Amino acid sequence: MNWRKELVSSYTRIEDLLSLLELNINQIDPLMSAKTHFPFRVTQAYASRIKPRDPNDPLLLQVLPTNDELVSPQNFSDDPVEEGPLKKNNSLLQKYHGRALLITTGACAINCRYCFRRAFPYQHIIKSKALESAFEQISQDISIKEVILSGGDPLILDDKELKRIFESVHQIKHVERLRIHSRLPIVLPSRLTKRFIKLMRDTPLQTSLVVHVNHPNELDNPTIESLRRCKESGITLLNQSVLLKNINNDTETLIRLSEILFLAGVLPYYMHMLDRVTGSAHFEVSDAEALSLEAQLRAKLPGYLMPTFVREISKMGSKIPLAQV
Repeated sequence: MNWRKELVSSYTRIEDLLSLLELNINQIDPLMSAKTHFPFRVTQAYASRIKPRDPNDPLLLQVLPTNDELVSPQNFSDDPVEEGPLKKNNSLLQKYHGRALLITTGACAINCRYCFRRAFPYQHIIKSKALESAFEQISQDISIKEVILSGGDPLILDDKELKRIFESVHQIKHVERLRIHSRLPIVLPSRLTKRFIKLMRDTPLQTSLVVHVNHPNELDNPTIESLRRCKESGITLLNQSVLLKNINNDTETLIRLSEILFLAGVLPYYMHMLDRVTGSAHFEVSDAEALSLEAQLRAKLPGYLMPTFVREISKMGSKIPLAQV
């Protein structure tokens, strides 16, 4: 199936996913009014990896709205890393020295319930004019060596749009690297088409693709094979995870995750502590537990399979290793 057609066939009704998984609503207490808060959306490819009849499946817990989202402590907010003041225009964010981040779209193939941009004002992004303005601002700042495409999910854009962005970035002489952050290679592996891989391979910029996997069960054989094709084409592949309660906060799960990522040609990069966005408090793992997990992983994994445990703190010049927070 064409990836666009597959995207259109995604589940957008909670009832349909529960029917597929043979789950009764009374077993899980889902937030049926989720569309008025943060829309429910999950691809068929991702849903196929969820274990039927298991209300505690770690993949299901990442995407299913529940009434836990209605409980939000005071230290949780709609803008947990204070990105609002960082916007230079509607699409350009500059958090760290030497890097500029472009919000290319507000759309995603899957809505993860812990998403730190679940309340981001995407409606204010005017795609063409905002990007033109962003490229102009990047061209005027010679300290910027790397442009990062983010969203939403930039791989929602078709290859023609991506090519236009790639070429615009390449025209800025002081930019050397292009990075894409995307969940689509995991939740919609058909998106990694030969055409897209060629586009990444052929750009004169140094390119990297940062995927987002939290649990080893997210990596089935078709997904592993599509990632391997990227790796074999010379694309650098990295992974970012979020440490999530009842999903991946145990040593054996994280060891398996690092090992299967490497099998797919992906290096573990960051293990993020939860960004405290409204509606996500039930996912939070304490710093003490995270530090214990990090120590256990370090004792059992080779260094190249060891993700760095970090927290993002607003107004800091980089992500902060958890041990230094």
